[in-house]
Amino acid sequence: MKPFFSIWISPLKTFEYLSSREDSENREMINVLSALITIGFGIPKLKEFTALFENFKFIGILIGIISLGLVGILIIRWLLALTYWAMGKLLKGKANKNQVQLVVAYSLIPYLFYLLIAVLLIIPALITKNWDLVFYRHPFTYYVVWLLALRNLIYGLSYFNKFSYGFALLNILVPAGLIELIRQLIINWKN
Repeated sequence: MKPFFSIWISPLKTFEYLSSREDSENREMINVLSALITIGFGIPKLKEFTALFENFKFIGILIGIISLGLVGILIIRWLLALTYWAMGKLLKGKANKNQVQLVVAYSLIPYLFYLLIAVLLIIPALITKNWDLVFYRHPFTYYVVWLLALRNLIYGLSYFNKFSYGFALLNILVPAGLIELIRQLIINWKN
């Protein structure tokens, strides 16, 4: 089974397969996926970052990609996964930290679609000198990718925590709600 492809069609079977794989192999893939997903997700923001490197846009893109990869490992592998793990424990879930890290990394694979689009459009962007091609993101694509990632996350958290799908959704929504509450409090505090 190729989990990279099977996660799109059969997420539950993919997580069953991943649970039987060696931990060392899973840890490697968690890091690689975390970096690549964040690079794919952050490519549109690189346009603003490269503005700092007026005459050296390629160097700006390279520095931005490396930074995004490192931030991705920090956010996806540690911050996001540990938040879901802690919430899962509050809901009496059975998953350990490594399993939740695995779920988060593989669930977000649909975001690699942006990286694929950017890679495919690099050559036309170089030929036409129109870098906006690489940074393109359509809102419809964003929602489809988001829904696929959410579906995968629900299946994975449900499988490893031995939850119902409702509890898995709650495991996702409570931290998201708390983060949004904190964000709103900070915005209102500044005003």
